[in-house]
Amino acid sequence: MTIVYLATFIGGLLLAVRVMMFGVERPREQNPSGERTFNRLPGVVIAFCIIFGAVGYILTARAAGGPGSRVLIAAALGALAAIIAARLVTKWWAVTPEHDVDDERYVLQGHLARVTKAITPSGEGEIAFEVGPVHRTMRASGLDGLALDAGAEVVIERIEDDLAFVEAWAEVEKRL
Repeated sequence: MTIVYLATFIGGLLLAVRVMMFGVERPREQNPSGERTFNRLPGVVIAFCIIFGAVGYILTARAAGGPGSRVLIAAALGALAAIIAARLVTKWWAVTPEHDVDDERYVLQGHLARVTKAITPSGEGEIAFEVGPVHRTMRASGLDGLALDAGAEVVIERIEDDLAFVEAWAEVEKRL
């Protein structure tokens, strides 16, 4: 029975590593409402397996009680740990992180665009770009005060008050 306890414990640890690597959040495409959802099952299974395996192994090593009582005690403590894990994960998931709010100025940072009206060193021009199926144009100004000719490819740095601050793609490409 010791091997069963050890295998269950190690299986729980391996599943925990998998959850650490890939998480438990389901893709938004799988949820029709578009809200964040998660799979609670891995956390519950991990808690059960680790506690069941550890308690069962300890009870077997100390030869406490008969084999049936050891399995029953280990299973009861594993089930209790699984219930606690389910409640904790559910409460944690309900918390909406405040720090994940995107700064509107940088939503399109790194987005490619094309200059449609030349950008002068001290003034503005115009760029055109696509966000999904929508074609947009916007006033633009160079980051370094450099002139950019019409047709030049640029990268958006930020957008403030409907004015895009852009940098030539060639300059960005040099840094990559």
